[in-house]
Amino acid sequence: MNSLFFTESLPPASDQDFARLGSITKSTLPEEMISLYKKYNGGQPQPSFVHDEKNIYPINSFYSLDEIAECYDEFDDESLPEGFKKGQLLPFAYDPGAGIYSISLRKKDYGKVYFYVLHEEAEIFGEWPSFSSFLESIVDDPNP
Repeated sequence: MNSLFFTESLPPASDQDFARLGSITKSTLPEEMISLYKKYNGGQPQPSFVHDEKNIYPINSFYSLDEIAECYDEFDDESLPEGFKKGQLLPFAYDPGAGIYSISLRKKDYGKVYFYVLHEEAEIFGEWPSFSSFLESIVDDPNP
């Protein structure tokens, strides 16, 4: 995250913002996510690509904490990837199309980041073991 910065970000998230989101999700966020949002409350990341072990994906924008709270309950079970139920994924960013980056709130894989696309059904394309590994994989060049 050394050279990562955001354009069009809102003022940094406050402890009250995190408390409000926590009251909605009944969960705490990983420290790396809290640290990022205390610096950038959403916005467009520069650079704007992220890679996992197989592919590279574009990131259009990170949601602000208020937007995360708004869309937390937006998706029902049918619009989530197989194995997830409503309230188990917390969306935090999206790509230029129908892709969503979310962090798992399930006990068995808490903090793991998933990138999924919703067409007829939600399909997972990318996975990162943690939010920090997700941030570390953000690159400028689409050919890492």
